[in-house]
Amino acid sequence: MKKLLIAFVLMFFSVGMIAQVDVKINVANYAQSPVILGYYYNNQMLVKDTVVTDVNGVAVLRKDKNYDEGIYLIFFPKNQCYFDIIMGDDQSYELSCDTMPGASKRVKVKGCKMMEQFVGYQQYLGTKQEEYKALSEEFKRLEGDSVGQQRVRDRYKAIDKEVKDRNDGIISENKGNCLALFLDGLRDIEIPDFNIEASSEAERDSLVRQKKYYYYREHYFDNLPLSDNRILRTPYFVTKLDKYFTDVIPQIPDSVSAECIRVINMASGDDETYRYVVSHLYNMMNQSKVMGMDAALVAIADNYYLAGKCPWAEQKFIDDLREQVGNIRYTLIGHKAVDLKKMPSVNQGEYFTLSEVDAPFTILVFWEPSCGHCKKEVPQLKKEVWDKYASKGVKIFAVYCQVEYEPWQQFIEENQLEEWMNVYDPYRRTNFRTYYNIKSTPQIYILDKDKTIIAKRIGVDQIGGFLDFMMSNKN
Repeated sequence: MKKLLIAFVLMFFSVGMIAQVDVKINVANYAQSPVILGYYYNNQMLVKDTVVTDVNGVAVLRKDKNYDEGIYLIFFPKNQCYFDIIMGDDQSYELSCDTMPGASKRVKVKGCKMMEQFVGYQQYLGTKQEEYKALSEEFKRLEGDSVGQQRVRDRYKAIDKEVKDRNDGIISENKGNCLALFLDGLRDIEIPDFNIEASSEAERDSLVRQKKYYYYREHYFDNLPLSDNRILRTPYFVTKLDKYFTDVIPQIPDSVSAECIRVINMASGDDETYRYVVSHLYNMMNQSKVMGMDAALVAIADNYYLAGKCPWAEQKFIDDLREQVGNIRYTLIGHKAVDLKKMPSVNQGEYFTLSEVDAPFTILVFWEPSCGHCKKEVPQLKKEVWDKYASKGVKIFAVYCQVEYEPWQQFIEENQLEEWMNVYDPYRRTNFRTYYNIKSTPQIYILDKDKTIIAKRIGVDQIGGFLDFMMSNKN
């Protein structure tokens, strides 16, 4: 009898504890229709769960394990309407809503204080946005009335302060929970005033701007805890992360590489954010159109993927990446160009060595006459670069990538390229395809007087402007 009683009690408590998630959604005029629970991730809205309302328009999300915390959305596909909700540690509450336009203004919550505050926050912001809009229109109407426009500016500031104070209060009240994390991430970094003595006002302003920039850069992630995976499930995280690497950090390969390592290390305290940030920054650098940003890709590969610190990566990916990085490594901007020694010239019996070229700038171009792009860009290189910059000491070291002599010689003669150092490698002695990562043609590198790579994979139409800049900024 005692055993039966104990079993009954255990069964009672286990059944009572099963439903950790129990979100009841009462939807007006939406009977027997689908409701989707989505969430924000990587600048997308992804589907997490789907339920269907009953004949009374009631749907229930019920499961024995909490959803990952973050910002979610309730989407009604039939009416193409949605509103945001928040999933924290308490995921049992009741929602009342409809699917009419502006549904978020009428959502009501019962049973979860944090969710009530989140919905109230959204509805409060909606009223403030309407006030902002009205003030903007009033400001336009008052054009020419400086006193009136100043009054509108003062009202703007008052609303800003009101919103900020409200946010600060909610954050303070919800320390540590998902709502505080979400609102904190929306806050801008507050930059202190810097009092700097200088010999002139202009110098002082310059130093203050510099100080403010470095402070902002150093503290950019203060409100975005990269070691907390809840930040991944917000609608703004990826945008802020990308902004840091495109707008805040100067687009200089060494600077971006160093910041990639710093930011990834900041995320290393959590497996999920670490994996996301490593993968995201790798893809970002791999797809970057900014010249030389492959240095950041190499840095991420060397420090994480190839160092065995990415257990999620498949071996084929690692092998392919090792080969990719191996090809890139020789051509990183700022590195000394691999020497091409004693390459036979189109003028038989003559040889040229890249390191022996005496020039302030050397254009190193890999091409072949059968290539459609080469047929257009190589003559353009002569017209727009050689004809204009040869007198300034610029030289062109042109490597023919095939071995058939006659079509090469004919193209040079037809396009009057005889003054270039035209060379090829009929016996494959220099291994130039590997050292310069030649998978297509034409490929162009610009070297300084010491044969350091200062630009690569650059279009012919960009070379003139680049050379002008380098010549006028020698330091």
